[in-house]
Amino acid sequence: MTRVTTVSTAIGLLGLVLAMLAAMASALTAFVAVGFVMMLLGVMGALIGAATSLTRAWQSAR
Repeated sequence: MTRVTTVSTAIGLLGLVLAMLAAMASALTAFVAVGFVMMLLGVMGALIGAATSLTRAWQSAR
């Protein structure tokens, strides 16, 4: 995995944990929203990292 994919996955998982814990603790909705935003950023970064890796692999296969 590239660094971008690894960092994005970690951010996404941290966001998932934050959103779940905030929802279970009946915390402010802002914490739940921040968790969901972190999850979305993690997914977007992981997709971009995977696309970059796929592009590199495709170019080297030619």
